[in-house]
Amino acid sequence: MKHNLFLALVLSASAIAISAQQPKVVNTQFNTEAAASGLSATVTRFQRSGQPLWIGYQVPALPRTHLASCSDSSGASQAEDGCCGEYQLEDTRDGVSTSDRNVQENPNINVLVRLDHGAIVKIRPVMAGCRLNANGIPFTWITGVTPEDSVAFLGKLAAQNSGISDNQNKQVFEGALVTLSMHATPAATDALSSLASTPSNPVLREKAAFWLGAQRGHEGYLALQKLVAKEQDTKLREKLAFDLSINSDPAAVDEILKMAKSDSAAQVRSQAIFWLAQKAGKKATAAIKDAIDNDPDTAVKKKAVFALSQLPKDEGIPQLMHVADTNSNPVIRKEAIFWLGQSNDPRALQYLEAVLKR
Repeated sequence: MKHNLFLALVLSASAIAISAQQPKVVNTQFNTEAAASGLSATVTRFQRSGQPLWIGYQVPALPRTHLASCSDSSGASQAEDGCCGEYQLEDTRDGVSTSDRNVQENPNINVLVRLDHGAIVKIRPVMAGCRLNANGIPFTWITGVTPEDSVAFLGKLAAQNSGISDNQNKQVFEGALVTLSMHATPAATDALSSLASTPSNPVLREKAAFWLGAQRGHEGYLALQKLVAKEQDTKLREKLAFDLSINSDPAAVDEILKMAKSDSAAQVRSQAIFWLAQKAGKKATAAIKDAIDNDPDTAVKKKAVFALSQLPKDEGIPQLMHVADTNSNPVIRKEAIFWLGQSNDPRALQYLEAVLKR
C-alpha cells in the first residue's frame, strides 16, 4: 500500500514537473530566475538594463486554446515537440485562434515578453512544447509566476498601452489582452470585466468585452450580461451584441433576443437582429419576424428584413416572400423584394417573375 502511494506521488510530481517545464530555446544565451518579488517587479528590474531581452514564463491555459504559432517553413513534423518545428521569436507574424479540439489534455501557454531599450515592445503567447528560436537575443525564463500575478501584469500593461496610435504600443496592447484572455483562472474574467468597465477608455472597453465573448465562456457571458444592463454608451452596446453572438454559452442568444426586442436605441436593436440572424434557430427567426411586424422604427424593420436574407435559404426565402406579400408597409415590402432579388435563389426568381406579371 505504501509502495503504491509512493509511486502515485512520484508520478504526480513528475506530471507537474513536465507540465511546467522550461522551453527549449535555441540561438540564445539562456538563463532562469525566480519571480521572488513578483512578476511586475521582476520585469521592471530587467527593463532598467535597457538591453534587448526575451522574458518567458508558463501558465495554465483554457482547454479550448489553440495557437497557430509555429512560424518556420522547414516542413518539420507537427507532432515534434507538440509543435510544428520551431517558432521564430523575432518573426513579425503571429497566429491566434480558438478551437473545440483540445491541443493538450491540460494545455499550458508560454507568455513571452520582449524588452528593448527599457521598453516592453511585444507580448506573445506560444503553446508550451514549441521549440523557440531567439535569433541571438538573450532569453530569461521566470519561474514561480502565478496565473493571478500574470493576469495583473498583463491587465496593467494593456491599460497602459491602449488608445495609443503608435503601432508598437498597439501590438503590446493587443498581445497583452489576448494572452490574458487565455489564462485558465477566474481572475482573467474579472480583469477583462474591469477593463471593459473603464469609463474613460472606449478602445480598451471594446477590446476587453470582445475577449470576454470570444474566450471566457459562461463566465464571460455573465460579465457581458452585466455590461449590457448598465451600459449607457449606445455604440458600445451595439458591439456588445456582437460579443454575445460569439460567446459559446447558449444563454447568450436569449440576451441578444432581449436586446433586439427592448433596447432603447434603434441602432442597438438593429445590430442585435443582425447577429441573431447569424445564430439562426427558431428563436432568432421569431425575433426577426417580431421586429418586422412590431418595431416602431422603420430602420430597424429594414435591418430585420435584411436579417431574413442572412438565414439559411430554406428558411429565409419563404419568410422574405411572405413579407413581400403581406406586410402593410410599402417600404418594407420593397426591401423584401430587393433582398429576394439579391439571393439568386430559383424560388425567389420565380416569385419575382410572378410579381412582375401581376
